[in-house]
Amino acid sequence: MISLGQLGKTAGIIIGAAAGIAGVGAVAALRRPLPRTSGTLPLPGLQAPVKVIRDRWGVPHIYAAGNDDLFMAQGYVHAQDRLWQMEFQRRAASGQLAEVFGAVALDSDRFVRVLGFRRIAEREVDTLDEETRRLVEAYVRGVNAFIEQHAGNLPIEFTVLRLRPRPWTVADVLVWGRMMALQLSRNWREELVRARLIATLGAERAATLMPHYPDDHPIIVPPGIQYTPTMGQSAMERADATSRFFPDGGGQGSNSWAVAAHRAIGGGPLLASDPHLAITMPSLWYENHLSGGDFHVTGASIPGTPGVVIGHNEHIAWGVTNSGNDVQDLYVEKFDPTDPTGLRYEYQGQWEIAELVREEIVVRGQREVVIEEVRITRHGPIINALTPDHGQSGTNGEASRTEQPLAIRWTALQPTRLLRSVFRLNRARDWESFRDALADWTVPPQNFTYADVEGNIGYALGGDIPLRARGDGSLPAPGWTGEYEWSGIIPHADLPHVLNPSEGFVITANNRIVGDSYPYPFPAEWLNGYRAERIRQLIEQTPRHDAESFARIHADIRSLPGLELAALAGRLPADEPLAQQARDALATWNGELSADSIGGTIYSRLRERLLSTIYADAAATFDAVVGLGAFATLPARDMAHRAFPRLLRRLIERDDHFFGQRTTDDILAAAWNATLAELRAELGDDVATWRYGRIHTLTIRHPLGSLPALATIFNRGPFPTGGDLDTVNMGYLPREFAGPPFYIAPSYRQICDTSDWDRSQSIQPTGQSGHPGSRHYGDFVQPWLNVQYHPMSWSRSRVEEVAAARMTLQPVEEKAADVAIPARSAL
Repeated sequence: MISLGQLGKTAGIIIGAAAGIAGVGAVAALRRPLPRTSGTLPLPGLQAPVKVIRDRWGVPHIYAAGNDDLFMAQGYVHAQDRLWQMEFQRRAASGQLAEVFGAVALDSDRFVRVLGFRRIAEREVDTLDEETRRLVEAYVRGVNAFIEQHAGNLPIEFTVLRLRPRPWTVADVLVWGRMMALQLSRNWREELVRARLIATLGAERAATLMPHYPDDHPIIVPPGIQYTPTMGQSAMERADATSRFFPDGGGQGSNSWAVAAHRAIGGGPLLASDPHLAITMPSLWYENHLSGGDFHVTGASIPGTPGVVIGHNEHIAWGVTNSGNDVQDLYVEKFDPTDPTGLRYEYQGQWEIAELVREEIVVRGQREVVIEEVRITRHGPIINALTPDHGQSGTNGEASRTEQPLAIRWTALQPTRLLRSVFRLNRARDWESFRDALADWTVPPQNFTYADVEGNIGYALGGDIPLRARGDGSLPAPGWTGEYEWSGIIPHADLPHVLNPSEGFVITANNRIVGDSYPYPFPAEWLNGYRAERIRQLIEQTPRHDAESFARIHADIRSLPGLELAALAGRLPADEPLAQQARDALATWNGELSADSIGGTIYSRLRERLLSTIYADAAATFDAVVGLGAFATLPARDMAHRAFPRLLRRLIERDDHFFGQRTTDDILAAAWNATLAELRAELGDDVATWRYGRIHTLTIRHPLGSLPALATIFNRGPFPTGGDLDTVNMGYLPREFAGPPFYIAPSYRQICDTSDWDRSQSIQPTGQSGHPGSRHYGDFVQPWLNVQYHPMSWSRSRVEEVAAARMTLQPVEEKAADVAIPARSAL
């Protein structure tokens, strides 16, 4: 996961204290750029007036006559509240941060330039269908109209950085989708980890340390579902024969579930969703309600892109979680060592010429641009510059000639139909049109839960899942033979799906999707199923659900693996009073991983020490960094967490042969002693004060908040928090990332009630505004921490009841485009 906060932490240190708010006028500087949210504002290009009603929570309800006006207004409103975030995101995804922040951001830019997100987005512009392009262009016009009207009154970040945003383009809208795909698709890094583990330990020993999905944990599509694949028999045979060297694993977490009408108090299905991503200031998500033309939809959008990503319309509701499917493969290429250009490489006994792209990176404070040379084979760009073995020698071309060149093939490195899918999803009316919309969802692959006003619930996978002619993509493959090519994708009609399962509910929590009967090869990196199992328990414990019971599920922090590990407390040595007290606290712990928990503190740290002890004979790989700048990660540690259920089971069963020369009691004792020493040094000698919230805190960081002079203005926190990666209410401080700290948690929560849309509710972690001087900058923080919500007001009458500001965007002659709009708002 790469976050705004992580990138900003890296970049922000170059600004210096002199650029603090004191230098630009404190309170006045914060309040001056607040957007005008009431009265009439001119918006050249509109066909008819657009009403924007902001409710008391700062959520805009946009009412337009037609589609183009609707999305132009959405672009304008996004820019009003989140223009700096939009600027930061497009620069991050385009590899243009160093232009603003200087050399400290150069490696982050190099990472993105090698992958070529901007190159692909610019190609994708020409592939858009007519309607999608028209709506995106309308959105861009709205953004640019705001920038033109407020050129002298931009958000405070532009003032601090002495930056003026360039006009937005369609490619700027498209490029962020690649960054989201990068956050949710990390298989290429783990291919390197597996290869290194095998090289260090041998294939047999390495296999014991890799994840395996627990047999007794939930599968999304229940057994017994019949598939009718459209592929031929030879492909079926390949599917059966495909090796699943590493079928399970991770990626970012999320939860979503739905219950049928007979399990709901209100008489219609209920649906919940909470995608888990890094918590940043401002939030990734911006809530909005769009009504105009043939759109009527509400929910979470991403500033910088049109439409609603998660939410509901008049007919259906949907939620999203990451599926973890493997859509990235590494290929070892054979370049001709005698070729002076370094571009000639072998493929099936013939020479081919790689494309050479010279990426020019402007670095603030440097006179000359930095050139990143990228070689691109038929399999994709050579990525050796992104691996820790590459060093800092300069270009992707020269340095990688002394290594095995690795090319990455990835579904995100080609034009996609993602926005077309979003627009169709926003207008879907039933299960069939919902599935049709997902046929255009390409990357990243996602699990979609579904509920509709007719009483149906369902699950469907969306995404392009490659079919491989040979192998399962778990390890780097020879690129020169042609044997390991992609032979196509799984037909979207054949992707896993289920409508109205007999259980009366559907659950997705990054757990395993299908069983062995699925007829296509399906390598994936699923999480271990603890959250899915806990959600299942909580759904079955309550005969009929409502928003209150769903909120309790969202808030649940019981750790199932914590209870399993606590049951081993009797095997832990207690040679001194502190060890005895700590062991007693763990043994009597109820599994609730709250901020006040003492047993939870001990479990959390013991888990980490167990993993480092078990992987001690592969320490170099365990601590190996992959990636550059803000994208540097320690992927082996993530793999170790996903292997934890398997390793824990071996400890419980006293499988002393599994761990080689060490017995299970030896491993437990070594990890326990390390845990006690660490907690004593960090928290003191009084076990009664070892509260989880002392080591587990959330600071919601802004890209400029890493500076002491700016932190109190831009950041919020720290807050003691509960949860971890295996609790439904996730609160995860990952240690597998080499960059600055960040926190993964529910980045948006929604509960949708199909029996009455006005009873639906939602929350995101920060607030609607990206302006630090706005009262909506951080007003959601405490409700979100408390797992509280605000209403998703739907009917016009309910919207009017909670209205706090009314604005009309008025069509005008084009010559009015240069009219400056004063800031006059209490928001």
